[in-house]
Amino acid sequence: MNYKLDGISISNYGARPATSGQCFALNGMLDLPKRIGKTEHDWGTTVEPFVQSSDIQLDGRLLTLHVVVKAENLDAFKNTCIACKVLSTTYNSYDVVCRDEIKVRELGQYLFVQVDFWQNKYSLKPITIIPSISGLFRLDGFDLKRDFGISIAQSNNLLNTAKRIDVGTTEFYEKTNYRGLREISLRCSMIGNSFADVHNKMNQFQSLIMAPGMRTLATPKKILSLYFKDGIVVNIVRPNILQFTLKGISL
Repeated sequence: MNYKLDGISISNYGARPATSGQCFALNGMLDLPKRIGKTEHDWGTTVEPFVQSSDIQLDGRLLTLHVVVKAENLDAFKNTCIACKVLSTTYNSYDVVCRDEIKVRELGQYLFVQVDFWQNKYSLKPITIIPSISGLFRLDGFDLKRDFGISIAQSNNLLNTAKRIDVGTTEFYEKTNYRGLREISLRCSMIGNSFADVHNKMNQFQSLIMAPGMRTLATPKKILSLYFKDGIVVNIVRPNILQFTLKGISL
């Protein structure tokens, strides 16, 4: 993986990629930002999700670069990061600002440097794949396993019933048929042939879950209508293996 600051390789500044908890030196490059703005409204007897195209606005995201440098190269590298406008890898480029603290710690004869960049504008990619309309777990007809390489290790709250919507009254409120929303979560792994493969699949999957309208999740035990607002934090375990927890809001 190549890493560049404003089109110039980090090696030109005496820096080498390092890792911290993930496979690559840049953490966050496959994360999906959360939605911002109002995502639903409680009407008292029902909760209305806001899922029109104009409602779906995404926050920015944090991109954290880890490198090692020698002491004599530290100041030049830090100054380059502070001035950087475009951070790029072999697979993508990101418009960024270095707004947070640059953290440095000693590591033998080298210095380990952590640089947090903020990507303020995140854009979803167009969906180009065609749904298989098959499989045990499907999202709007897309087979999670076949179309995205996603396996589900654990699910939570799929079969639960949401709590009732409480209405403030002077007397005890007895109605129980008006129900709110509930969060479900799926602990997932994505496996592909290469990092380029999972990079593309994750971008396609994120575009699907953040598309306007409600999503339909078909499972072996239940079919759910849901939407997504929390984003995804992706752990790149190996170049072709990703792990993440998918959280959705079900009606």
